[in-house]
Parts: sequence; structure tokens; C-alpha cells
Amino acid sequence: MHAFRHGHATHPNWRQATELVMAQLEAGTTDAAATDEPRLGLVYVTERFAERLGDVATLLRERFPSVQWVGASSHGVCAASIEYMREPALVAMICELPAGSWTLFSEPGELPGGARAADAPPAWTALVHAAPASAQLAEEIASLATRVDTGFLFGGLIGGSDPRSPQLAGRMVHGGLSGVGFGESVRLLSRLTQGCAPLAREHVISECSLHYIHRLDDQPALDVLLEDLGVPAEVRESRDGNEILRALPLERLSRGLMIGLAPAEGERGIGFGDYAVVNVLGIDPQHRLLAVAATPSQGERAVFCTRDRQAARADLIRICTELREEVESASLQILGAHYVSCVARGEHLFGAPGAETGIIAHNLGNVPLVGFFANGEIARDRIYGYTGVLTLFVAPHEAART
Repeated sequence: MHAFRHGHATHPNWRQATELVMAQLEAGTTDAAATDEPRLGLVYVTERFAERLGDVATLLRERFPSVQWVGASSHGVCAASIEYMREPALVAMICELPAGSWTLFSEPGELPGGARAADAPPAWTALVHAAPASAQLAEEIASLATRVDTGFLFGGLIGGSDPRSPQLAGRMVHGGLSGVGFGESVRLLSRLTQGCAPLAREHVISECSLHYIHRLDDQPALDVLLEDLGVPAEVRESRDGNEILRALPLERLSRGLMIGLAPAEGERGIGFGDYAVVNVLGIDPQHRLLAVAATPSQGERAVFCTRDRQAARADLIRICTELREEVESASLQILGAHYVSCVARGEHLFGAPGAETGIIAHNLGNVPLVGFFANGEIARDRIYGYTGVLTLFVAPHEAART
């Protein structure tokens, strides 16, 4: 297998942008359109090109007839050391994978696995693009994970302002789940990063209902939060919402207040790897409870946190280091990379366009990489927020040279 080829471009005209990308995909090869062996292509466009995703796919198919394309439109797209958010842009990558080792799906039932008859190789894992409109999306993601042997999915919630933003999985798809399933012969390494810093220690949810947390560690949830924030004791007991708000450490909360939730018996990850981080939406001074952007469960572990640039950089470097060490220790070669990051990360969290993907390139080398900025990130069988999901396609050095 050869290292993947990738390209990226921004241009006001979708056709010109696509031509620029195709020229990069053709560079350094003499068989861009000659081989009949099916290959996988990934393509992502920004919201400015959303209505042209089908046209982009048509041009790509004409130039690379043996490539089957999967992708989507989203808030932003990224390639190695570069990120496009507001401009019209696209990124694409052609993946050289073993024949028969992958299959596209435009709806969950097309993914080999689960109860499906053995007329196709079972999926070992899957890249998933999900429309955010479904009210049962979390359940749909969890159900899809049962159709792959490892239970591991990676991907994200696509789209910009249109909840039915287009997806591509061999054909155009609007809404639902689509993507590509990979067989066991496709070796992947993946890590999750969350750029959060904890306010204090971990707690246990003692009582909750719907989107509300009533008690933590058998204490009123609001009282626990205010103690973690260092609010003076005399203010913590107040029922006056304005008084409480005036006492909050606003500088500490300049990037918002979140809470990380994790299963009581779940495997503990490094940092925030096992937490689903969501917003704290509000407080109720009278009933001493919190409203959160999730449906918590009694017994779950919980930790209050804030987004922090330094923590985000450190944790992204951590996962890159872990991946690099795993690659080196197993004598592997990185063929290509896929990255999904929260739309609230990127330059908003890291301080400059391209800073986030630049950290990846600095720590892993100039590997081919494409990805997108999501409304929610998918890892394993869950939807996360404020995270980055970095996945590497790898192969032994001997196989990579063939």
C-alpha cells in the first residue's frame, strides 16, 4: 500500500477549486485514472460549496473513475496544517486500501454486520457522517456501533446552517447516517482529545431528572458547583440569582462552563478521554439545581470544567505523542489521517487558523490528512462535544512499500 494522496483548495468558483484539488491528487502518480481497482475517496466541502457537493463529486468521478467517494459539507474543513472555515473550500484524499476491505453505506442498514446475512465482509469499524436533525441521534449512533465488530465508530455531525446538509456515500444523501465501513484488514489507530481543564475534584450524581442535576455527592448540585468555583460561603447560600452571578469568577469562565459526564463503571481514560463534555445551561437558586445540555443518569461521574487553550494544546500533543509511540513501537507507517474537530475549537480555542492541525503536523510529521469541523464528534458509540477525534490509517513498513 502507498501513502494516501490528498489535496485542498479555496476559490470562489467551485469548479476551479475542484480542479486545483484534482491536480494535487494527480501529482506524483502516473496512474491517476488508469487502474480499475476500486479505491476509496474522502471529500469535504465548506458550507459555501454545500449546494455544489454533487457537482464536485461528478468532476471527481470523471477524473478518477475507479474511486468511490464519501464525504459531506460542514462548517469548515481541514487538511495538513490548514483550516478553512468561512471561505469556499474543499479537501479530498484518495486512500489506497486492500481490495474488498471497505464498503460505503448511505443508511445504517447497508453497513455489513449485526444481523445482516454474510453476503459482505463484516465491518470492523466505520467512519460516520451524521445529520444533526434527528431527535434520536444518540440512540441511532449507539445502534450503529453494534453493527461493527469492535463497537468503534469515528466521525461527526456534519452540516452548517441547514440541518439536512448534503452527504455523499456513492450517491447524494440528505439526512440520517452515512459513511464507510472498514474490514479488519484496514488497520486504524484513533484517539480522542478534549481541551478542558477541571475546576476541582470529581463528583457522583446522586439525583437527577430530564436535563437537571439536583444533587451531587448527596449535596445540592448548585452548592457543589459554587464551592468548586471558590464562591464565598455566605454567597453560596443565597437564593438571589443576581448576587450569585456577581460572585462568579468571570475570568475563569470566559470560555464557558461545562460539565463532563462519564458512566459510573466505565473504563477511566487519561485526561477527559472517558467524559462527554456538555454545557451547563443554567442554575436555579431556589431549588439549588443545575440545567445541563444532556440527560444525566444517577450514579454517573461528573466534573465541572472550562475550556482552556493551554489544556487543549497539551492534550492534543498528548494524543499525537501516544499515536506516534504506538506507530514507532510496532514498526508501522502512517498512510493517512482523518481528523474531526468541534466547530468551537480551531482558531477560536487555539488562537489562529491552522494552529490546531499544525500541532498534529508538528508531532506526527507531514502526513496526508483531511477532515472537518463538526456540530458534535463521534467516537466509539457516543456523541461528544468540544473534542477532536484523530484517526490514523497505518500499515507495516513492508506492506506500505508494496
